[in-house]
Amino acid sequence: MVRHAAIPVTLRVVGAVGGGYVVTASTVAALAAVLAACGVARPDAVVLASIGGFLLYLALLLWAFTVKSVTRLWFALAGGATLALSLTWSLAAILPH
Repeated sequence: MVRHAAIPVTLRVVGAVGGGYVVTASTVAALAAVLAACGVARPDAVVLASIGGFLLYLALLLWAFTVKSVTRLWFALAGGATLALSLTWSLAAILPH
């Protein structure tokens, strides 16, 4: 039988790992595209964006367990993922391949 205290912790873990991954991956893709458009060589842009992604993912993991409300966590992750994915898709349509 699942205790009621385990549900918020489970939601935080799923949000931190899954939601943090989605936000980080889409942000890294957008940042790599922006850097490549600014004249940075594509491999260098991907490496630089990936390094930033490690820091972002760590920050999101830590933040997920310090935020007071699980609802706020999920809304923030959904908003961040939506914003980063929208930026990535917009840049993919504009930038040359």
